[in-house]
Amino acid sequence: MSELHERNGSSHSVILLPASDPEKARLMLPMAAALARQQGGQVVILGVVVVPRGQPLSEGMLEARRIRAGYDAAVSFDEAGVPVRTIATVAHDLTDGIRTAAEEQRASLILLGWQAKQSSSERLFGPPIDSLLRQPPCDVVVVRLRDGEPWKRVLLPVRGGPHTGLACDVALALAERHEATISVLYAANPRLPDDTAVRESLQSLRSMPRVTRLLERTIPAEQAILAEAPDHQAIVIGVTGRRGDPEAPIGPLADRILRNADTTVVLVRHRMAQAEEQAQQIWQQHRDLSATVDRWFAENTFSSTEYDDLQRLLALKQQQGVTVSLALPTLNEEETIGEIIARTRRALVEEVPLLDELVLIDSGSDDRTREIAAAHGVPVFIHQEILPQYGAFVGKGEALWKSLYVLSGDIIAWCDTDIKNFHPRFVYGVLGPLLRERRLDYCKGFYRRPIQFGERIAASGGGRVTELTARPLLNLFYPELSGMLQPLSGEYAGRRSALEAVPFFTGYGVETGLLIDLLEQRGLNALAQVDLLERIHRNQELVPLSKMAFAITQVVIQRMEQRQRVSLLEPVNQTMKLITQREDGSYHLELREIRDHERPPMARIPEYRRRRGLPPESLDG
Repeated sequence: MSELHERNGSSHSVILLPASDPEKARLMLPMAAALARQQGGQVVILGVVVVPRGQPLSEGMLEARRIRAGYDAAVSFDEAGVPVRTIATVAHDLTDGIRTAAEEQRASLILLGWQAKQSSSERLFGPPIDSLLRQPPCDVVVVRLRDGEPWKRVLLPVRGGPHTGLACDVALALAERHEATISVLYAANPRLPDDTAVRESLQSLRSMPRVTRLLERTIPAEQAILAEAPDHQAIVIGVTGRRGDPEAPIGPLADRILRNADTTVVLVRHRMAQAEEQAQQIWQQHRDLSATVDRWFAENTFSSTEYDDLQRLLALKQQQGVTVSLALPTLNEEETIGEIIARTRRALVEEVPLLDELVLIDSGSDDRTREIAAAHGVPVFIHQEILPQYGAFVGKGEALWKSLYVLSGDIIAWCDTDIKNFHPRFVYGVLGPLLRERRLDYCKGFYRRPIQFGERIAASGGGRVTELTARPLLNLFYPELSGMLQPLSGEYAGRRSALEAVPFFTGYGVETGLLIDLLEQRGLNALAQVDLLERIHRNQELVPLSKMAFAITQVVIQRMEQRQRVSLLEPVNQTMKLITQREDGSYHLELREIRDHERPPMARIPEYRRRRGLPPESLDG
């Protein structure tokens, strides 16, 4: 029993064949009969009498009688080999007439003929085919017949979509009628991940009657189908994805095949039940998103080794005509800041002037951090003293936000200052993709993160908050960012035009907030990541990491609140009970408020606009 037979659950399936005149009915009847024969069903030839609106439908009585008589006289029912009936429906609209007949006749499939001369560059079909394909009352098959040599081979492209079962049934019915063979074609786009589920399902088609060839091509589907078309007399293909244009009756692939293939094309559209439709939509969304992220990962993941040629980077910078600023955020980093500044100045300012500006943004260090920076000739700013009229919050994010005000570059880079194995690639690595790819607005570093236990350093284990909090949350709520290896890394760069337009969280959540907001404003393809190899830095104890995870979780939920317009965070959720153990072995609950404040986009600050020579922001902006 065929899949189509099983789907419709009846041994008396009806193939509805709408035809505008007896000649069209005679031309399409053999194909309709082949489909009915496969199902053990019958063919119902439909003529629709369209009565102008405003007139009673009873005015169509004589025309309905004429249509039935004309079809009975012109069509040889005996040659069909299956039961054939003729009906006439009277309606005010052709499409409504076909839908009414399909419902009344309990049709399992509607077979429609189409002529290429009816199409235009804007519209392939037109009513009623467009409407029936968008909202099918049952399975729909659209055929564009080409006269020519007898059928020897039928091409059946498969991609594992919801119409595959119907396409297989139709291909088999037509191949049996013409005593032709079937070639199954699977095209795997080399730019997208291979669909293993589809590949596995191909094996089951080997046992399908009349299948003699299984073709696999690693080129886009359209190229593969059009390349094989000259060796086949018919192509049976399901309607393709329509996500880009929900109003389009079919997807772009099927549209181009119908326009460009010089052979008979049979387009099939399976009508899914509501649950089946919902399941298909969920699967399609998952597949589309997975393919999008996989492609982004391949195209937007770089290595710092690609940019070791600093003279080439300098040439790219000069070609773009941009300036570059680096800010080093600090809080008691006297052990590492001197080496970081010295190596950065030597490699990226003196030997190759990739940086136009190098400044220190301090958050109130009480060690020698600022003195060391000043001794190296680096301008020092204290973030609490920048834009003092807006107050000052504690946190790295506050320092980064205020650094936008004092920095002058078109591209701005930040680099953490607790790195023990600093190399200039931590700076030029995040700049490289932005200088080479003008489409990019933001680039984050990632790296291997050894973790130190006393005197021993383990090769992995760093980034605990990343793996246990940040990445799981992004995978759940922002799966577009699931390919980001180190969403919390402290080495990143962005174009000022992008950074000044997004808000900054003041504390631990700044990196997460930037990623989410830049994704929303600029899109995934404007983001990149770069491999900075290995990074060794000061590892924190679990209690500070717990506070960091709590703040990051708040940021993600806050953004979800704004996207979904729901309230999830109450004021009590901004406090965390930290559990500490006293020396006597007892436990103590310490209540801490952990909350990242949100600074507005810097481009909205009047002082910043004046400093950058921007016009005052309009009141309704």
